[in-house]
Order: sequence, then C-alpha cells, then structure tokens
Amino acid sequence: MNTTQALWVIWTSLIVGLIAYVVPLPFSWRWFRPEVPLLVLFYWNLALPHRVGLFSAAIMGLLLDIINGSAVGALAFGTVIATLFILVNYQRIRQFDSLLQSAVIGLLIGLALVIERWLHGLLGMASDGFQFMYSLPLTVALWPIVRNGLRALRRDFEVQ
Repeated sequence: MNTTQALWVIWTSLIVGLIAYVVPLPFSWRWFRPEVPLLVLFYWNLALPHRVGLFSAAIMGLLLDIINGSAVGALAFGTVIATLFILVNYQRIRQFDSLLQSAVIGLLIGLALVIERWLHGLLGMASDGFQFMYSLPLTVALWPIVRNGLRALRRDFEVQ
C-alpha cells in the first residue's frame, strides 16, 4: 500500500477513536469514559513511531481539549509528554508482555491526565479531586483489545 493510503488508515482510526470518545453516556458515568483516542494514538506511536509522533499527539490533545471544553492545550501538553516518553522507549515497550504493556500505557495516560489537571490548577480552574482518574482501570483493560484490533487493521491494509 502506498504512503497516502497508509496515512489515511492511521488518521481514520484516530478519528474513529475520537468518535468513540464522544458517544453519549449518562451524566453519572462521565468519569468512567475510557480514553480511547489516547489508546489509539499510543498504539500508532508504538507501531509506527516514524509516522505518528509529537505533532499527531499535539493535534489529538487539542481536539480532546476542544471536545472536553477544557483549557485548550492542557491535555495536549500532557499527551505530548507521554508521547515523547513512548517515542524514546518504543523498542523497549514493544518487547513487554501484554500485562506490563497495559500497565505502562495506563501510567502514561495517567501522566497525561495528571499534567492536564495540574495545568488546570495553575489556571485557577476548579478541581474535582481524583475523579478524573476513574476512567484509568477501564482504559487499561481496553488496551489489549485496541492493540490487537489495530494490529489486525494494520496488517490487513499493510500499513508500514
């Protein structure tokens, strides 16, 4: 498959991750919404670090900031920091077994969320305690499913 089609598959999967993120849920469940766009982004960072990098992370973070209605750039900064960690250590993280890889991805998503809340605190925005971390266990549990699904998609479309 040529390069433009490969990029098309990557960006389509990122957009599908965003769509999965905005699916309406009951108001009481809002804290348990899994961070699917970050899972998709982190998969592509691990699989194709030469194609999906810091720029993609910044765009995804800005889009998530807009969707959440929060301070623009807060989650983007956290996402870029977590992506930078992945890009520096992607060869090592690829070698981890599924359980350890899920733990690392969970820690990186937690880092992005903590940086977002820290920046909100600096801006004087009200904090809701640790409720923003309630989505983390479900997000970690979804990592093997997202990873295997995107791996199959990458192999079917021969994305390199």
